[in-house]
Order: sequence, then structure tokens, then C-alpha cells
Amino acid sequence: MKKSFIMATVIIMMSSFGAIGQAKADSLKDKLDKIQISGFVDASTFTSNVNSKTTTGAADASGTGLDQVELDVEYSDGNIGLRFDLQISPSSTATVTNDSLIEQGYITYTLPDLLDDGLTFTYGKFNAPIGWELLDAPDMYQFSHANTFLYFIPTNLIGGMLSGSMGMLDAAVYYTNGADANGTNTSGGMKTYGGRLGITPMEGANLGISYLYDKNSNGANSPASTIIDIDATYTGLEGLTLGGEYNQGKGQQGVTAGVATKSKGWFLVANYALTDMFGVTGRYESADFDTSVAGKTTAYTGALTASLGDGLGALFEARSDKNTNLTAADGNGMPAQQTVMSYAFEMTYAF
Repeated sequence: MKKSFIMATVIIMMSSFGAIGQAKADSLKDKLDKIQISGFVDASTFTSNVNSKTTTGAADASGTGLDQVELDVEYSDGNIGLRFDLQISPSSTATVTNDSLIEQGYITYTLPDLLDDGLTFTYGKFNAPIGWELLDAPDMYQFSHANTFLYFIPTNLIGGMLSGSMGMLDAAVYYTNGADANGTNTSGGMKTYGGRLGITPMEGANLGISYLYDKNSNGANSPASTIIDIDATYTGLEGLTLGGEYNQGKGQQGVTAGVATKSKGWFLVANYALTDMFGVTGRYESADFDTSVAGKTTAYTGALTASLGDGLGALFEARSDKNTNLTAADGNGMPAQQTVMSYAFEMTYAF
């Protein structure tokens, strides 16, 4: 009897431990099933030729670089989720920081019974919901971004955002730190607010209207920065994507403290799928860094794209930038009195 009792006890304990272990394994499997992992590798060969009317400004450049490696992780459990994008840009000359290694990192909470698909609160660091062009290479039709993207709108915001959609309308509003500013600071803390209203009146057509107000964009002696941005997309014709953006701002990047500079930029872009494999893109743009003084830049960009397999893409781009009456000291990174021809071959693989 004693031996039987001991044996039964051992069997029961082993069964209990086995059940606990199986429950933990099932719980881990359930969590792993809710994780989505994606990313990409982006490499390119680039060359530029400068025709300058002055003795200062940019120089010719060429070389092959590993432009970006990115790993994106998403997790959702019901109406709660998170996402973080880890990135590094080896060919960039900028200093690598903890902040630049993390493109995005945010938590989401969705109230499911509001609007069409719920009202979502996003908290952390996220891509700014403004403009037509997207940030990452696999999402672009060209190798280069338009100057409107590069100089007139922020890349990331750090704070809180509410977003949702109802019928033909979608909207996002946010309250954050200054544009591309992470952590605490001594010049005002949380100070940027804005949002985007999207309108889809019919299938294949979308209009976006964005507004951003940065209370104090360049320090204690600087004026507030404001941005009004309008973007439009039309995909109603088979194989054709048409897009455009208009941006005007006050107190933009590169502005000297205390100066209320006004800027304006716009572009038009068209992409046409020639076949399932090949496509062609054209873009024309203009950027005026200060509308109160002479000088602006215009650019023509053409690209041939190829889809080489599941997630593998390649493109060739030719671009011409013409800078008229720009001064070398405008602080916006544009060379003075120059025409720059640039060429790029790029390959990306996204999974």
C-alpha cells in the first residue's frame, strides 16, 4: 500500500509538472504566433557631377555603399500592440546614436467600438504622418527623396497620437516633442502639435491635408515653425500611379535664430508599370528655401525599376538639380549656383 501510494503520488506530480510545462510552452507559442518580423537590406552605387559657376559648394562624389539595414518587429494581442524598427545606415557620414538606431518604437492601444476600425492611441516614437513620400527604400519609386521631404517636413515625432477612420475620412492628431527631438530638453519640452486629414472620395483617389505647429523650433530666440502640407494620390488607371505634394512653411530647418523665413516646395510624380517586372517613374520638383529673397532649386528625376522576385527589387535613377541664385550661406545644404547631375543604381531586398 505504501509503495503504491508513493508511486501514485510521483505519477500525479510528474503529470502536474508536465501540464505546467505544456501550458508554458503553449503560452510561449501563442506569443510567438502574434509576432510579425520584417525588414530589408538596401545597397547602392552613386555618382554625381557638379557644374559650378562659383568656386564654393559641393564636389563630385562617387562610390558604393550599404545604405541601410533594418529589422522591424510588431506584436499585437487583441487591442494592444507594439512596434520597434531597428536600423543602421553604414554609408552615412552622420554619427550613430542610440536614437538613430531606433527609427520607431511605440505602443498602441485601440478602443475597438469607436469609428470604423477603432480609435488607436500611439505612444512613443513614430514616423511623422505628413507628406506623400515614404521613408524607407522598399516603399519608394526612386532612389532619392524630393527636396520637400528632405528639408521641409519632419521625419519622426516623439509623443502621443490618436488616429482612426470613418467612411471616406481618416485622421490623425498628435502632441509631441519638437520635430525629431527625443527625450527631455531645456527649451520647452512638449511643444509640437498637428495632424493629417485624409479624404478618399472614390476608390483610387486620396487627398491629405496636414498641419504642424512647432512652438519654438530653433531655441529661445527663434520664431514658431508652422507647416501646411497637401498631398494627393490617384491610382484609378491600371498600372499608373500619380502623386503630388505642396508644402509651405515658416521658420523651417536651416533658419538663423530670430529670423522668420518663409519657404515653399512642391513636386509631381508619375509611376507606370510597363510590365509585371518593369516600371518607370518621373518626378519634377521645385523648392524655394526663402520666398523673400532670390534663389530656388528645381530638379528632374527619372527612374527605371525592376521587380526581380519576391521582395527583391532594383532601380536605376538619373537626376538633375539646378540651383539658381542660391547663396552658399543659406544653411539649407544646397550648393550655390550649381547644376548637379547624379546617377544611382540601387538594389533592395525586403522580407
